[in-house]
Amino acid sequence: MLRRMSKNKKEAMGMLALMLPTTLLFLILSGMDPTTLPLASQPLPLGLPATLGNFPIAAVIFYISMGLTGLVLALLPATLSRKKTLLSGFLLLAVAALMGLFSRSLFELCCWSLLGGIGCTMNICAWISIGATYFPRHRAMVVGLMICLTAASNIVANKLSAIQHAINEQGKLPLLPALAGMLIFVLLYILIWHFFQQISASGERRFIRPEARGPVGSVWSRGPLLLFLAAVCLPLSAGSFDYLYSTYMREILGFPIKTVEMAIGIAMSATLLSPLGGWLGDRHGAMKTLLITLPLTAAIGGLVSLGWNLPVDILMLLVFLLGFGLTAVFYINILAALIESVSPMQNMRAAGLFYVAFNLGIPVADLLFTHLKERLGWTALVLLQLVCPLMLATLLVWLAQRILKSDDKAVLPG
Repeated sequence: MLRRMSKNKKEAMGMLALMLPTTLLFLILSGMDPTTLPLASQPLPLGLPATLGNFPIAAVIFYISMGLTGLVLALLPATLSRKKTLLSGFLLLAVAALMGLFSRSLFELCCWSLLGGIGCTMNICAWISIGATYFPRHRAMVVGLMICLTAASNIVANKLSAIQHAINEQGKLPLLPALAGMLIFVLLYILIWHFFQQISASGERRFIRPEARGPVGSVWSRGPLLLFLAAVCLPLSAGSFDYLYSTYMREILGFPIKTVEMAIGIAMSATLLSPLGGWLGDRHGAMKTLLITLPLTAAIGGLVSLGWNLPVDILMLLVFLLGFGLTAVFYINILAALIESVSPMQNMRAAGLFYVAFNLGIPVADLLFTHLKERLGWTALVLLQLVCPLMLATLLVWLAQRILKSDDKAVLPG
């Protein structure tokens, strides 16, 4: 039995390792620059603007399609096949990424971004569900590894930006990248399908065992919904962090552009420590970790936003801790807390609900920032959009914890 469990865990680790190239593919798609297209100046139908806030319309459509797909997954039956969801999402993502290279106009790119957002959410929610199923005591670590792989893939995607800009003035498809991409897609699909074939249904059920705390039955219960509202605070505080704080550092604190770029780069690099945030969540509990780190992150955010003449070294350290709290702790543990608050069969629905909050919240946060920056001073704006959501999230997580504990006590006598 131990040999079979070891084999299944190795296969699950193999599937998680496949997340790196698949994540890389959708990042290349989502990072395509619409201005490089030959007909980028062509107006969009239905009077759609080319940009919304600080985001190109293609990126906005990508986020919205991801959020709406997460809502669909949260509404579908809990018995929905993870295997079919993963493979279907992968195919949609593959088609969108490849056809994105053929895009000759902004409208075409928007269409493929819509399809890519759907495939991306199906893919990533299925991956998370698989990892949480096979490693039930290390859910936060699974999410942390996923985010770390995403950050690493983003670095690789930026290095491969030449592929995105390989479309020449005539809009011809670069033959070599297209053929290489098709080959990678086919190989990845075969590998994923092979891993699923190796995992028997009995082996999968062996890892779905009850935890010490009895989770609630549905993602629409009070506890998970409060955690969903807390997840909404994540994009509000972190969605515009790089643009918000970089502009604040330039205009208010008076730092040169190189120092600002270094500070933002340091904050974003904290994402690579996501496995550490996952380890903290597994070790001490996701909600307990959030209740400790969210107020500390809010305090650091307030400290770096007061305009004090802090030494550059101290400021860089505080910015790094702020980035770590937002991306390596908040993101990881709020998703892990949502998954832990429901039964194992509901974990993909919980992941879908999280991506509703996260992906729809990003363009909303940007629009909120665009609207408020003309009405408030920079210090008040940073405090309102960075610190207040973190404090609100702390309150919501605390309420969710109390409700889930009371639900446990109500279930135990039965």
